[in-house]
Amino acid sequence: MSAYRIMWLMVMFDLPTKTKKDKKAYHWFHNELEKEGYMMLQYSVYAKVFASSESANYGKKRLKEFVDKNLKHGNVRLLTFTDKQFSNMEIIIGEQSVEEENEPKQLLLF
Repeated sequence: MSAYRIMWLMVMFDLPTKTKKDKKAYHWFHNELEKEGYMMLQYSVYAKVFASSESANYGKKRLKEFVDKNLKHGNVRLLTFTDKQFSNMEIIIGEQSVEEENEPKQLLLF
């Protein structure tokens, strides 16, 4: 499969955590992302690989639906890009997470 066809969906969020209700919503969103198969790149930055732009669009639709139903405050951003573009990402301090190091093995499943 072409690295230009495989798509990534990145979710970046900043949710309030001042009240117990806010913290509960934050933890719910974090857990929901993990249940959906997103991997954490950094705190509040998650990504998931999709086989095509169509499946990535479906992933965006699912995220928008459960955010609309369950979150009232904060900031959630979505960004899609190709696997080739993801592979060009540079880490200027720190190192890849274990999930990122293992990711190419997952791509072989498609």
